[in-house]
Amino acid sequence: MNEVQIIKYYAEEISKKLKEPEWALRLRLKAAELYPKVPAPPWMPEDFDLEAFAAKAAEEEFVKPGEGEIPDWYKALLERIGVPDIEQSALAGVTVMVNENVVYEAQKRDLMRKGVILKSMDEAVREHEEFVKERLHSAQRPEAHKLAALHAALRRGGTFMYVPPRVRVPFPVQAFFVITEEQLAQTEHTMIIADEGSYVHFIEGCIVPIPAPFSVHLGGSEFFVERGARLRVSSLQDWLGDVVHVPVKGAIVKERGTLEELGVSFGGTKIGMRPTIRLVGEGAKLSFNNVALLKKEMRSWSGSFVKMEAPRTSATVINRSVMLDKSFEEFLGEIDVERGAKGVKGYQSCNTLLLSDEATNVTIPKLVSKTSDAELAHEGTVGKLGEEQLFYLRSMGFTEPEAVQMLTIGFIDPLVKDLPSDYVRAIREIVKMTLNAS
Repeated sequence: MNEVQIIKYYAEEISKKLKEPEWALRLRLKAAELYPKVPAPPWMPEDFDLEAFAAKAAEEEFVKPGEGEIPDWYKALLERIGVPDIEQSALAGVTVMVNENVVYEAQKRDLMRKGVILKSMDEAVREHEEFVKERLHSAQRPEAHKLAALHAALRRGGTFMYVPPRVRVPFPVQAFFVITEEQLAQTEHTMIIADEGSYVHFIEGCIVPIPAPFSVHLGGSEFFVERGARLRVSSLQDWLGDVVHVPVKGAIVKERGTLEELGVSFGGTKIGMRPTIRLVGEGAKLSFNNVALLKKEMRSWSGSFVKMEAPRTSATVINRSVMLDKSFEEFLGEIDVERGAKGVKGYQSCNTLLLSDEATNVTIPKLVSKTSDAELAHEGTVGKLGEEQLFYLRSMGFTEPEAVQMLTIGFIDPLVKDLPSDYVRAIREIVKMTLNAS
């Protein structure tokens, strides 16, 4: 079989198991046909075995979501990324997905009373065509590159959330994706729709609690912010072992809508992520922050592609990386202002802290304006910790490792400080453990 035939075969297998409507299968098959026609991104895994990946993505046993007590080992996994007690009343909705399968869901009555829909993406495709059909793969299109096409064809699992007009969810809604086996192909898809005038904070955690050699995480996320809505999305990734993390992400923000997105990534061997975010309505706003801690021989391609398509839109993109050992990062950030988008403001910043003489950072900023009154700016810094700061802390009685930890945490804290306190503490602890091990 050729590439298209391989992908179509397994796409049909997944669709059949999920009992999807015909329109969803057509989307999969269309994406399969695109695969050989579109380019491979720079972060495409080397020696990628298409058939093995597709077969693995399709072979997992499908498990129906359930409710009740979480096994102790699941609780331990959540504690790893800073959720000390899943039964706490402070938590809102929690979904745990292990190796593609949703095994636990907890929804508070408050969510249902407010009309919020929170369920697996597979269920949403079957049950909420009115929300899903016109949006699925519209914010991050399969035409972008091979991995985007492959994800669209083999999509399975993930979280769907719809927040009705003028509903404000006063607590974070959380979803966790866990890889617990080797050679896994994870292709979950998250879709969040914040309808007109609504507000919600969605926290997504991806965990690999054991070494998982040769696993590929090819998840997808699409965020839709309607008129006057505000959506916060925090994505926390803690990869242990040889995991390749290459998600496809996209967002569309309409008139006076606000998207605030934060990504925090630790571990793995390769990271490739360059979301496309479109500001399509007048006065739409974007805040996109990314934090990464790179170690050993990790390779990372980060950045974003922001399209400012309407007047008086604004975008702020900030990337902060801490680099150890022989790690490599290429940051490619682009802000593109379309014709007629007057009075827009765009700013991007890439700041890198090099803690090794063997680490490499490449920053490639791109600002494109097709209108005369756009205000666009880029700022970038690459450097080591200040000797004066280290000397001062040592003079105060701190050891050099303690001083390095304090300054490194201070470097990333401004971007993560607004997370729930449990997550901030967890991030700081992971930074300390990583620096101690280097």
